Amino acid sequence: MPGDIAIVLDGSAGEGGGQILRTALALSAITGRAFAIHRIRAQRIKPGLRPQHREAILAMARLCAAEVEGAEVGSNRLEFRPAARVAPGEHVFDIGTAGSTPLLFQTLCWPLALAGGPSQLTLRGGTHQQCSPTFHDLALVWVPAVARLGFRFDLALQAAGFYPEGGGEITAAVQPAHPMPPLDLRHRGTLEEVEVVAMVGGLPFAVAERLAARALRKLRDIGIAADATRVPVPARSSAGSHLLLVASFERTRAGFGALGDGGLTPDRAADEAVSACARFLEGGAAVDRYLGDQLLLPAAILAASLVPPPPGILPTTRYTVSAVTKHLLTTAEVVKRFLDVEIAVLGREEEEGEVRVQPPGAGVEVLSMGN
Repeated sequence: MPGDIAIVLDGSAGEGGGQILRTALALSAITGRAFAIHRIRAQRIKPGLRPQHREAILAMARLCAAEVEGAEVGSNRLEFRPAARVAPGEHVFDIGTAGSTPLLFQTLCWPLALAGGPSQLTLRGGTHQQCSPTFHDLALVWVPAVARLGFRFDLALQAAGFYPEGGGEITAAVQPAHPMPPLDLRHRGTLEEVEVVAMVGGLPFAVAERLAARALRKLRDIGIAADATRVPVPARSSAGSHLLLVASFERTRAGFGALGDGGLTPDRAADEAVSACARFLEGGAAVDRYLGDQLLLPAAILAASLVPPPPGILPTTRYTVSAVTKHLLTTAEVVKRFLDVEIAVLGREEEEGEVRVQPPGAGVEVLSMGN
């Protein structure tokens, strides 16, 4: 690795997947600090860059005029040197496969939110696939959560893209980040409702009906009454189904989803989502395992005062999470390589824990109890 790059990352560390790269790209564009990464996605079945990672690199490079080396599919090393501040604008990016547009958006949105003006994105590829958040995960759970940190995103699904064909499209309006009171989500409050959202694209609507009916029955078995919405989603070149349970509490919400296997196994998808919801309800955490690591980067942006805090307010974030995951721990380590912030993750791996993100030198006792 070159001696002129101070930040050198090991892509096999921790969870060893694409999240290391995506976090580094966002923070490099925000801070202007170059980075190099080797052994990219070394712990995956197909290591190295895949098309969706290559598109994230090239998209971010376009936003910040970065000099890039090693951005070929299959590459296990990358050098990324941003040369300009990210400016607001309108952009179209096409992954070209069923790669995740939600993950691409979660990479690009942070520097655009700090660019000083509104931006518009059109992203093409996959919108609902395994091992990544779906469009509806973002729209119904993640967007409301990061709004409480001062980040406003408006998402719209133009076409669903299921694996393996893809062909989906989402549009997103990114508003400039604005100061908000410190977020304290150590307690979720009382469960208010569980909503069942069953959606289908390119398949008979009966698949959505079956998904919803199975989920409602399984929820009743554990003592939860729920409402269901059946949604046909537009699909251009792919077909699939998705079930999302949204549990709304007094102070937060959590999501539990599963994809149908080509519409053939809606019972399995419903059982998987309800089981995940039931496990969460048995605990006391305010944030689910996936949202837990997704909140870390915006919380660190605030702790680094990249969004000026309200006068007299210490920009700190605290929340409890249903499971301390490798994704969470790995993201924390990458963030600390770029930003001067303190991150504490309390708890054992795969058990409930607490996350604290604060400016350097801030004592735990001064963390806000509000919001």
